Amino acid sequence: MLTTRLSKLIVALICAASFASAVFAQDAPSRAATGRLVEIRIAAPALKANLLGDPAEQSIAIYLPPSYDTSTTKRFPTLYLLHGFLGHYRAWTSNGYQGMSLQPLMDELIKSGKIREMIVVAPNGGNAYSGAFYTNSSVTGNWEDYIYRELVQNVDAHYRTIARPESRGIAGHSMGGYGAVVLAMKHPDVFSAVYALSPCCLGLQGDLSSENPVWLKAIHLKSREELKTKPETIDDFYTLVFVALSAAFSPNPHSAPLFVDFPYVERDGRLEENAKAMASWRSKMPLYMVEENKNNLLKLRGIFIDYGQKEEFPAIRSTSQLFSKALAERNIPHTFEVYADGDHSSKIRSRMETRVFQFFSDKLDFSNPR
Repeated sequence: MLTTRLSKLIVALICAASFASAVFAQDAPSRAATGRLVEIRIAAPALKANLLGDPAEQSIAIYLPPSYDTSTTKRFPTLYLLHGFLGHYRAWTSNGYQGMSLQPLMDELIKSGKIREMIVVAPNGGNAYSGAFYTNSSVTGNWEDYIYRELVQNVDAHYRTIARPESRGIAGHSMGGYGAVVLAMKHPDVFSAVYALSPCCLGLQGDLSSENPVWLKAIHLKSREELKTKPETIDDFYTLVFVALSAAFSPNPHSAPLFVDFPYVERDGRLEENAKAMASWRSKMPLYMVEENKNNLLKLRGIFIDYGQKEEFPAIRSTSQLFSKALAERNIPHTFEVYADGDHSSKIRSRMETRVFQFFSDKLDFSNPR
């Protein structure tokens, strides 16, 4: 059964989404220097064919560190930050997660010597279903291609990045944590380090399984208008998530109006597996992708998975543990941490301050090309 605490979490997520609409001495900028935040729109050809009417031009925010404008020949590593379901890239940049604003936070961490200077890129991952899950889909568009190829190439072309995988990292929360894991797992020639905060959707467990009765509500939908993109209840939230996930994981362009195949079908009031859709889901879930991507994972300079001790979503707790176990069984170096007190969304800013940015400051290659 879904708990009261989970109800409170959903309310918090909805509110957050709405609210969000050792440094080397030679690297240390002047104490008076500050970085700057740039918000632009870029072309996203990979999204042109989507059936949801989402634009093939996307907004991104880019943090440029303090010495970017003063040391005009210097290049910087790049960190890509992926937001969660129902969210927006401004959850990172503009009084979002626990009041997080990327520019002053990065400026302070750099000024205090806790991290080295890097460029940070926050793209949009939302769509008409409130989350594209950063994956390729014949319905929602090719978001994976957009992020790892078009976005990265655009940033490298227009900003002074160190354009090599050893100097690129990717991180994300929840839906973004899922996206970060998959993109790093599949594209170690682009990203060399990954940090997933409370990653969702690593496998079909817990509240994503047939044990969740809300699947029946999703299966019974007759139109897109019935979906509440600003959920008011737990059932609304899970219905929206199940449609969004199905559009990303098991799309069906010939199945209007939602254009999805669900991983379950109803027979006599009970849920049974839809074998074809289920296979498609499993092909996109990291827990079942480890073996085929073992060599790619071994190429990464760092893998960090975490979730809070009070994490409300059962699937995140169980599949994060299983994913870590699968990595360990194959001798793939990584760090897995269950941190004290935090729930799904309560300590995102503090994790960014105390773990995430330091992780990439340690793992990425800061040496400038000759």
